[in-house]
Amino acid sequence: MAPRSPTSRFSPLTSNELELVLQWRNQPHIRQNMHNQDEIIWSQHNKWFDALENDDSRCFFVFYQNDRPIGVLNFSEHQSTPYTLEWGCYIGEDDVWPGSGLLLEIAALQYALELTDAAVLYAEVLSFNKSVIKLHTLFQYTALEDGRAFMRNEEKHSVKRFEYKREQWQNNKTKILSRLPKQVSAAANLIQFDL
Repeated sequence: MAPRSPTSRFSPLTSNELELVLQWRNQPHIRQNMHNQDEIIWSQHNKWFDALENDDSRCFFVFYQNDRPIGVLNFSEHQSTPYTLEWGCYIGEDDVWPGSGLLLEIAALQYALELTDAAVLYAEVLSFNKSVIKLHTLFQYTALEDGRAFMRNEEKHSVKRFEYKREQWQNNKTKILSRLPKQVSAAANLIQFDL
């Protein structure tokens, strides 16, 4: 029997989850896929949270799966026209429902292109992060010209850039969701944002 579809709730970050989010963010497998892979100390994290609370151009959600915090989903206004949101995410827990990464993709598209005035959802992925690039391809993001090249571990990499336009999501959503495993499509109906 397939596992029952979980509820996915995205709730704005509060000071209550701050310590947990720092633990997640400092995990080596999460840090390696960030632009800045340095370990973050508590005072830096607090300063970041204070700035976040006073910045209307950014929002940061904690991903609760069946009321258990498992990861984050964040957005920031991107300096481009038309109005564009850039997004990022990660799952901080190991034992999560299979398909949780797919749910993050769906939630990002739903939030940016259905619940806000954004015309475009923009994403950057480091070129060695193959699993996320594969997800963006599955969801039919438009690949843009690569961003800057950078060196890491004495190897040259690039920043892969993607976008998804509002009308593109309106046209593709039903078809894309129908191609996903049935339990993921069912779970997509159980996504909610505490706004």
